Amino acid sequence: MFKKLREYDFRKLDLSLLISAILLGVIGAYVLRVIPGVQEGMYLKQLVGVFFGVCLAIFVALFDYHFVAKFFIPLYLFNLVLLVLVRFTRFGISVYGARRWLGIENVFSFQPSELTKVIMIIVMAKLFDLLKGRLKKISTIFIVGFIMGIPTALVLIQTDLSTAIVLFGSFVVMVFVSGYSLKILGILAAIAVPAVYGLYQCMLQPDNILIELNILKEYHQERILSLLHPEEYPDLIYQQQNAIEAMSSGGLMGKIFMGDTGVRGTAYVPVVESDFILPVLVKNLDLLVLQLLFYCLLFLFFVLCWRQHAPVI
Repeated sequence: MFKKLREYDFRKLDLSLLISAILLGVIGAYVLRVIPGVQEGMYLKQLVGVFFGVCLAIFVALFDYHFVAKFFIPLYLFNLVLLVLVRFTRFGISVYGARRWLGIENVFSFQPSELTKVIMIIVMAKLFDLLKGRLKKISTIFIVGFIMGIPTALVLIQTDLSTAIVLFGSFVVMVFVSGYSLKILGILAAIAVPAVYGLYQCMLQPDNILIELNILKEYHQERILSLLHPEEYPDLIYQQQNAIEAMSSGGLMGKIFMGDTGVRGTAYVPVVESDFILPVLVKNLDLLVLQLLFYCLLFLFFVLCWRQHAPVI
């Protein structure tokens, strides 16, 4: 590993992708600095996060991912330990009724489920590579699915439904690109589509078995119902409605460029520094510029993937 580290060619470092990420982070910090209603010093925290994130990205880029993939079993077990500690020990921290953080309250905390997203991509890629000679067997996908299902279930009972959906989506994508035949993929789709539809119908029922089993919480069901019938759940949909009004109040040019940094539009939008940062950005900055930045970043991502000719693992 260290020999390859010395031979690293810094000219191959994708500076355009790195600069784009830095630019987005700085823009976010600037918006947090100028808009009212944000905790004092939050923009400094954002800048510190950008700095350490860039340093970590460069550090990780120095390592050969083939070497990292050799430790997929310890990584998987380490991930499970973190998730178990969150849910079943006193080191798990609850915020707004969700037990998703690990650490010491009011001192230090982090969210292991975010680490799960990266670790499971490495684990799944390695597993599909080891099992590439058995991809014609549908039993293989059930084995891999079971391995993926354990951390996903631990994330779900935290309760972190959004991250569980992301993990499931990444698994579906990796199955699709792993080399399975269209026949097997068709069989899986024939099973998955009715299952997803049945789960959706289950969420609409007053007596939800998933809630009774404590897999999901009642507010998960209420959030889905509030999207389908917003007029019946005004107390739950108000955040989304306020976010939409905030975005529309900025127009195409944004309020900052027009010299207006007032509270209109975002005064009633909660947690504008994280979950609802997008409405704040759209309100205060040029919508067309934000779209251009997003599509440039997406384009750079696909270019980076296209240039990758080495084996995945």
